[in-house]
Amino acid sequence: MVKTLIFDFDGTIANTRAFAYHVYTKVTEQHNIKQLTEEEFDHLKTLSLMDKFRAHDVSLFKLPKIARRTRSAISHVMHEIEPFDGMIELLKSLKSKGYQLFIVSSNSENNIRVFTDQYDVNVFDKIYGRAKYLKKEKILKKLLRTYDLTTDDVLYIGDETRDIVSCHRMNMRIVSVSWGFDDKDMLINEKPEFIADHVDILEKILLEN
Repeated sequence: MVKTLIFDFDGTIANTRAFAYHVYTKVTEQHNIKQLTEEEFDHLKTLSLMDKFRAHDVSLFKLPKIARRTRSAISHVMHEIEPFDGMIELLKSLKSKGYQLFIVSSNSENNIRVFTDQYDVNVFDKIYGRAKYLKKEKILKKLLRTYDLTTDDVLYIGDETRDIVSCHRMNMRIVSVSWGFDDKDMLINEKPEFIADHVDILEKILLEN
C-alpha cells in the first residue's frame, strides 16, 4: 500500500485558477506577449501544451523569466486564494492516517506557505517550490533520493498534462484531478493511471492504492 503522496499545488489543492486571468494579464503586459481575451484564455485548458504556447506566439526560452513574474504576481493575491472543497479535510485526514505528504510545484515555497498557514494545513513533510514548468523530474528525483523512496512507493496528484508527462518519464503513477487547469479530455489523452472528478473519489483512489 502506497503511504507517500506527492501533490501539485495550483489547480489541485488551491483554486488559483480563480485568479489565473488576473495574473495572466499582468504577466503578458510585462513581457509584451500576445494577450488573449478571457474567453480565449479559458479555451486554453482544451489545448495541448505546445498549442498553448503557439496561441501566444511565445518562445520556450522565455519560460524561466515568465515563471518568475508569475510567482511574483500570484504572491499579491495568495491571501485571497481558497482551497478546493474538501481538500483541507482530505489532507488532514491523510496525515492522521500516517501518510507522508509532499508538495512539488512551480509556485514558490513562500507563496504556498502563505496558503498552508492561512488554512492551518501544515501537514507536509516538505514543500518543493519553483519546479521547472515543463520538467518536474529533477525535483521529483531529488525528493525520492532524499527520502530513500522508489517510484513504486509514491503516487503523484496533479491537474495538468505536463504533470502526467513528467510522471510517466519517471515511471511514476499519477492521479489526475479534473477540477484544475486542464480539461478532462486532455488529461485522459495523456493516459494517467487514475482520474478523479471529485475529492471524495480522489480519497477513495488514494486509500485503495
